[in-house]
Amino acid sequence: MKKTNFLYASVIMMACAFGIQSCTVEDNPAPQPVQEPEPVIVEETFIYDFEAAFNAGENPTNFNGNQNNGQGFYGWEKADKTDSKRNDYKGYEWAEGSVLPEVCHVWRRSDRINGNIKNGGLFCPNDREFAIDGLLEGALVQITYDPGVKEEKEDEVINLYDAAFYNCEGTFGKDAKKEKTADCTKAELGTAVGAGGLVYGDGSVNNYADLSEYSKMVVAVTAGTPRMLFNRDIDNGQCSGTESESHLIDNTNADCMTWASKYFKADTLENAVIITVDLALMVQEKGFAHLHAIKNNWGAPDVVIGSITLVSTKTVVTPLDNKLLWAIGDGSSTEGLGVRAAAEIDGVEAVPGQTEIASEANIRVKTITPADNGTGYIVVKVKKGMIIKKIVITNFIEQKDE
Repeated sequence: MKKTNFLYASVIMMACAFGIQSCTVEDNPAPQPVQEPEPVIVEETFIYDFEAAFNAGENPTNFNGNQNNGQGFYGWEKADKTDSKRNDYKGYEWAEGSVLPEVCHVWRRSDRINGNIKNGGLFCPNDREFAIDGLLEGALVQITYDPGVKEEKEDEVINLYDAAFYNCEGTFGKDAKKEKTADCTKAELGTAVGAGGLVYGDGSVNNYADLSEYSKMVVAVTAGTPRMLFNRDIDNGQCSGTESESHLIDNTNADCMTWASKYFKADTLENAVIITVDLALMVQEKGFAHLHAIKNNWGAPDVVIGSITLVSTKTVVTPLDNKLLWAIGDGSSTEGLGVRAAAEIDGVEAVPGQTEIASEANIRVKTITPADNGTGYIVVKVKKGMIIKKIVITNFIEQKDE
C-alpha cells in the first residue's frame, strides 16, 4: 500500500508540475492589471454675444490708442503673441457687467469700434478679416451673422397742390379728423397775388393740408414775401411771442419769429428766394404739421410764387447677399496669433477666399501644427455691411484623475 501510495503521489506531483491538474488552492491570487479610468472631457466655452451687448446698451470706452496698439476692435496682438492671454480688448474697456468674456479670442483687423456696436450686433463698415484664436484640436467655432442691409436716402417730391386738403370740422391740431376733403384755393403759380390775397388754402385759416408725413416744404418766391400759416390748434388760435402760449405758427409775425424762425429758412438766389419749411422738426416738436393757408399780407407788395413742393425723405433698405468667407490671407497679416489651425466647415474642405460659411455652421478644428505650440487660430472674412451677432468657441479638454 505504501508503495502504491507513493507511486500515486508521484504521478500526481508530475501532473501538477506539467500543469495538467491544479493541485493547490491559491489564497493570494496574482494581481490583475489596473484599467486606466475613462478620460473626462470638459467643455470650455467662450461666448461673444454682440447682439446681447447691443441690447444691453453697452458701449466700449476708447483709451485713445492708435491702430498699432488696439484702436481697432479687437486689433491684432503684438508679433510675439503665442497664446490668447489678452483681457484688455486692445485699448477698450467694456461696461461693468458686460456679457462679453474677459478673455479675448476674437480679433478684427482695423476699424474703430466707436459706433460699430449697433443694429443688433457688431456692425462691419468695411470688408475685414477676423481671426479666432485660442483653439485646441477638435474645437468647434460657430459664427452667427446677419448679411446686413444697405440703407439709402431717397427723396420723393410732389407739388403741394396735389396734396389733399381736409375739412377741420371744429377739431384742430393733431387730433383733427380727416373724414372729408374741403375746398382749397390754389392760385396759378407764377402769377401775382395782391395785398391780402390768398395763394393757397383756406382764407379763414381753419381747414388744412396734413403735411406731417413730409420732411420739408420748399417754396420758390420770385417776388414779395408769402405769409405761411401752420398748426392752428384751437378755434381762432393766434400767434404769441411765447411758444408755449402760441396757437398758430406764422413766418411773418415779428413777435413770434423769435421761436418760429427755427422752422423757416430763406436762401437768396439770383432769381428767387427759396424758403424751406422744416416739417420734420415741426412734427417732432408739435406732433403734427398742418398747413392752413399761404397768403399775402395786407399793404404788402405783390407775391409771386414759382413753385411749392413737398419733399418726403425715405430710407430705402435693401437686403445684402453677403456671406462670411473662409480663411482669407496666408497668415502673414495675423503674425503673433499663434499657429494656423487646419479646420473644416461641416465636413467640407474649405477653399481660401471662396468657400462661404453659412450662419451658425460648425467649423471644426482638425489639427494644429505644431501641436506643442499650444493653441491655433482660423481666419474668416466679413463683408461690408454684415453684422456679427455671436461667436461661440468650444474647446474640448481631456482631464484625467490623478
